[in-house]
Amino acid sequence: MSDLRDFAAVFGLFADVGFQVLNIHGIVLLKRLRTDMPRPLVPIITSRLKVRELSKDDLEPVFDTLRPETSGGRVFEKTTVSEAERWLHNRMAEHSELGYSIWGIEKKNSDFVGLCGLIPWEPVPMICYAVRKTFQGNGYGTEAAKAVMERAAEEFGSIVSTVRITNGASIRVAEKIGMRVSETSISDDRTLRSFVYP
Repeated sequence: MSDLRDFAAVFGLFADVGFQVLNIHGIVLLKRLRTDMPRPLVPIITSRLKVRELSKDDLEPVFDTLRPETSGGRVFEKTTVSEAERWLHNRMAEHSELGYSIWGIEKKNSDFVGLCGLIPWEPVPMICYAVRKTFQGNGYGTEAAKAVMERAAEEFGSIVSTVRITNGASIRVAEKIGMRVSETSISDDRTLRSFVYP
């Protein structure tokens, strides 16, 4: 009973200062809720692209972006349409709750290029990006990531990114958009390179 009272007290304390307390299989996680953004983070417009909220109509291109042969083994890789549909639903709900999530990238002609956005992280969000195979090699990932990073930094002060050291393309994007290396670490037998901006 004491444990339950303690947990309730902690829940109330963190809820009062803008956190959601999640108890997942006995593991307590904190998720920051954003209710004070002066203006929406998206849409973000660049010279060639628009970064926007995802919708249920994006399922086909989202799945194409998340397929193993496109996503390069990222943590959000999906192998079936149903997995991609659940992922899409969760991202839409996350954006509705937090004011940010992973968003869609589209060209001026509305072609869906890929994904770019923010993963809830502490103390600041983590940027991620993935471009559909059809559109790779055109600088779209770099253009979208730079725009998202700069807008997010206005809101959160700084932004981080973590990339597998074997993912040369994503490392080059992080370097091109002005992120700097903060550390190199090993997780699950994989070497990771962490970046921060500014």
